[in-house]
Amino acid sequence: MSGGGPHGDGAALRVLIVDDEQLIRLGLASILGTDPAIRVVAECASGEEALSFVRGHRVDVVLLDIRMAGMDGLRTLEELRRTGEVPRVLMVTTFGEDAYVARAITLGADGFLLKSGDPREILLAVHAVAAGGAFFSPAISRKLIGSRVTTRFIEQDEAGRRFERLTPREREVLLLIGDGLSNPEIAGRLFLSEGTVKAHVTSILRTTGARNRVEAALIAVHARPDRW
Repeated sequence: MSGGGPHGDGAALRVLIVDDEQLIRLGLASILGTDPAIRVVAECASGEEALSFVRGHRVDVVLLDIRMAGMDGLRTLEELRRTGEVPRVLMVTTFGEDAYVARAITLGADGFLLKSGDPREILLAVHAVAAGGAFFSPAISRKLIGSRVTTRFIEQDEAGRRFERLTPREREVLLLIGDGLSNPEIAGRLFLSEGTVKAHVTSILRTTGARNRVEAALIAVHARPDRW
């Protein structure tokens, strides 16, 4: 495990990178280092190292490889949620890992990034989930449409029916959740108070049966796939 450098101030988002490939860790750290609002506080090569670090340090966002030797990303995510540790978790994945993505959704992942994705997506994703949003790499979202991952949670026709149960304003909010926006960002986009947005989100989750923002985002993916 390697610690982050002294750059960044106390207000910066504290990010932990977890991947068993050193080149991936270095690449992610290099990208994140271009944003002065983000501080990489450590790089871990295993789930065990990550759990140990999180228990002893404040971490806002974890970038977690979904597949690693030993304790993989899924087990690490499960342990983080079980022990009550509360950093936001972005799973880092590759194409062809649908079953892993489905399990990560069930375990409460806050977003998904492709290792081969646009570096700008990584910065956007970190800020989005840190602010309480859910984030899907657009490439992952396109792949999820009609895949076993999304149909495991909801069929497209059923997603459409649940979408139609929402009020027009709730539909707007849900589509913005699908775009990865946080409550404050949705409030700014729709000229609403943050409290009003929170009330809409609560109603959306209750009406659609989604357990969290990630599952709500999947409904948005199915209901309006043209957006992706």
